[in-house]
Amino acid sequence: MNKKEECEIVKDLAVQYIEKSLNEGSRNFVKNHLETCENCRKYYKTIEDTVCNESEQDKMVKKQFKKVHKRINILKIILVVILIIILIAGLAIWYKEATFSNLVNKVSEKVEYMESLDNYKITVKTINKDFKKESNSWEFEETYYYKDGKLKNESNQSIFFYEDDSYDSIYVFHDLRQIEYRHSNYIKKRKGSAVGLFSYIKENYKPITSTIYSLAFSIREDRFNGIECYVIRFASKNSYRDIWVDKNTYITVREVNESYSHFYRESVFTFEENVVTDADVDSSILNSEKYDDYTKMEVNTEIPQEQVEIIDAINAQ
Repeated sequence: MNKKEECEIVKDLAVQYIEKSLNEGSRNFVKNHLETCENCRKYYKTIEDTVCNESEQDKMVKKQFKKVHKRINILKIILVVILIIILIAGLAIWYKEATFSNLVNKVSEKVEYMESLDNYKITVKTINKDFKKESNSWEFEETYYYKDGKLKNESNQSIFFYEDDSYDSIYVFHDLRQIEYRHSNYIKKRKGSAVGLFSYIKENYKPITSTIYSLAFSIREDRFNGIECYVIRFASKNSYRDIWVDKNTYITVREVNESYSHFYRESVFTFEENVVTDADVDSSILNSEKYDDYTKMEVNTEIPQEQVEIIDAINAQ
């Protein structure tokens, strides 16, 4: 083998030699040749620099790739955490809404049942505190007796008698010592009208606005007068309304409404079935001696027909 051929072979083995992938015999052959050949040593130096540079570039690329991969993994973790938070928040909103919807349905069913009754008694005790003017604070108690189409609304100051689907009513004012036999051109009371006292949740909650309500209300459990209750709070920045619902009967037993720095109003409700007697709703008591000194008068309370139509439309809802 002449010198030129040997150089060609050594140059062909340059990369393998630099990367140390030659067997021992080939490696010794190249090594011995390089010790005696200046040209091949220069060639190997050039190849070695090139291979080393490529190796360094590979290392840099791999390092950069690892950084990008690490960032991608971090972003994946962040994304998973965000999705979990969204899922938990969604489940919390769903559970809150489902709980509220179920409670509304139970309360609505109970109100409808109460409206169908022919005998019940409702007592309402209300306390009103005016924070700005103490003289406007007051306490008031009234009782509703309903039996077989007749309703009596009684307080210390007055008594009102009604009959279902009637244009006539009787108003008794104790302070004036006066009895008014009123005739209207619209129906003032229908069966179950008094139960409207318990209808705030039923009338004001609409499924289509449930998401809006979810942002404005909260539900907790508490006790009132020994009764386990759900307490629904509708709140804003300046006020709140708490409605206390008996967990067993789904009847409202208490309402608290406060406007901060303005007023506080609390009403306590008692509902009883089948306790009203005929005497409780009998207006003929007004013919007794107790009312002999009361002035009795006929009063016409008719209103314009367009207003009658509005009232009839409201009652029909």
